Amino acid sequence: MTQSKPAILALDMDGTILNYGSHLLETRCNLSLLALLPRQRQPVAILTNQGGMALWRSEPNKYPSPERVAERIYAAVRFLREAGWPVEIIIASCYHPRAEHVAIQSAAAKLRGYMPQFGAEFWLVYTAERARKPHPLMLKAAGATVYYGDSPEDGQAAQAAGIPFVAVPRFE
Repeated sequence: MTQSKPAILALDMDGTILNYGSHLLETRCNLSLLALLPRQRQPVAILTNQGGMALWRSEPNKYPSPERVAERIYAAVRFLREAGWPVEIIIASCYHPRAEHVAIQSAAAKLRGYMPQFGAEFWLVYTAERARKPHPLMLKAAGATVYYGDSPEDGQAAQAAGIPFVAVPRFE
């Protein structure tokens, strides 16, 4: 008898789980998101574009540092777990089209250093353009069966991955 893989509910982070606006200064959790999730609890994947980390040294008032991104991931994981949603997978893309390759690699290395503390069974930090949404690579790597997000690129990624998309009003 073959066991089927569990359904993986994938969630975008900024604007979906956590606030999008003023993210450099504060972290707030989107309580309204919980009402949109299915009643049946299932494993969760957090998927997030965080390419701005590669630009934070040159534009610190616009983009977060890897440490700040790590703080926000930890807040998202804690929020979801306390609400009864087990976060098993965390995948981030550190690619940004305006960033130098060395800055992308540096930001990714710093973020990778924080990943084990989040307690996810599986995590990845990508540095290639093909991993940045709207490309479907993160969704496919997570084995996502549905994707919740707040932006058109989230919807495009879900469509490219061939899975349902649930549009969440952007949480500012």
